[in-house]
Amino acid sequence: MNVDATDCQNEQNALHRLTESWGTRAAVSLYLDRCQVDTPDDIVSKVWELVYERRAGLVGKAVDFGAGDGRFARGERYLQYCGYEIDPTRSPQRSLPKRATVLHQCAFSQSIEDADVCIGNPPYVRNQDLPTGWRQRVADSLFARTGVSISGLANAWQYFFLLGLASTKCDGLVALVIPYEWVSRPSVRGLRDFIKRHRWDVCVYRLRDETFERVLTTSSITLVDKSTSAGKWQYFEEKPEGGFRALPSVTESADGAVDYLKRSKMEKPEVFAKRGLSPGTQRVLVLTEGQRVRTGLRMHSDVVPCVTSLRHVDAGCTVITNSVFNRDFRLAGLKCWLIRTDRQPSRRLRDYLSSVSESDYQTATCVNREEWWKFAMPEAPPLLAATGFRGDRPKIAINCIDARAVGSVSGIYGVSSRKRKALVQAFQELDLSGRIVPHSNGLRKLEIHQMNALLEELCKKTGESR
Repeated sequence: MNVDATDCQNEQNALHRLTESWGTRAAVSLYLDRCQVDTPDDIVSKVWELVYERRAGLVGKAVDFGAGDGRFARGERYLQYCGYEIDPTRSPQRSLPKRATVLHQCAFSQSIEDADVCIGNPPYVRNQDLPTGWRQRVADSLFARTGVSISGLANAWQYFFLLGLASTKCDGLVALVIPYEWVSRPSVRGLRDFIKRHRWDVCVYRLRDETFERVLTTSSITLVDKSTSAGKWQYFEEKPEGGFRALPSVTESADGAVDYLKRSKMEKPEVFAKRGLSPGTQRVLVLTEGQRVRTGLRMHSDVVPCVTSLRHVDAGCTVITNSVFNRDFRLAGLKCWLIRTDRQPSRRLRDYLSSVSESDYQTATCVNREEWWKFAMPEAPPLLAATGFRGDRPKIAINCIDARAVGSVSGIYGVSSRKRKALVQAFQELDLSGRIVPHSNGLRKLEIHQMNALLEELCKKTGESR
């Protein structure tokens, strides 16, 4: 074995020792693969510029808990930079400044409390892809330090954000590149409330959508200044020509974002929205018409109709009929057949599932199931509604084919047949363009609890009680 191969093997062994308590190797590998998104040099510079605006002279100790190749060490106006990067293959590609070090160990392995600044771009990994052992250990550690219980729906960056708040001095500064949606999402409420209780100042700079090619979410530079007690929150957006302009609220509207309403708090909980099914992987569990025909799977007995997107449906279409389904989904080559899991699979379906390569279902959801393909079969909702949109509102349509809602299409349940048309019409009169926090690339995303808030309002308007 040559020297390079030996070094590589040693790195892998060291990484395995650091992560063996997190979960299976497959789960850990999936997490680490999705951690690595490099921050553009100009964003690194912008973050440091915003730090310097608030901290004159040299910064004392700067910590970076998702250091990657150490690119945030290039600020150099600090006495000490300490980066943490658990993956030893992510070695700095350039020589680090003399006062900077990158440690190949878990960012949560030490309880730092003396940092003047926490800086960087923490990993963006979905909660579904977080290794169970890592998530539990880190959540317990952060709760012991802060008293904050992180939501089970939290993505990886939330853990690192809270770590930054816990690791900086009482007058410290946290400056991170994180999704802009943190300012409104319910899963981040505990973290926002923690900041508000301490009355720290917050400035959130929404970046242009094209900032990160591989990340499908609107990003921000978020600064939390612990040296003040005014509790002031300010929002900005990056201008195309450079610089930032102030926003009236978390959105472009002075009214702010659409409220969130849990079903348990609704006056009429019989009518509610539910997220589209996440089967584990649409790649092999949701089929196109061509795939269904080639695999010999039969309609309704092996697979049932589903809708994964309303993007290709005409904006004026308010009813999904058989003719619409055939034209806009089956013949258009969209994924529109969901395998059935609510009955014993036929020999045809068993043969298909057995033929699927293991590499095609390497998601945390699938690999942690007793049977990788078996999900709970959802009911067909009376209405189908997109969650993402670019115009004034998401598309919505009456479901006349008993299709299941999958992925980004949500189901609206409990609407009586005589009120479905009126509710769809009332929904189409909404203008939500300025009241939804941007998601990515001009796309806005209406969250389920926000849809419930709108449904409650619209049910009152249409007189829907069931």
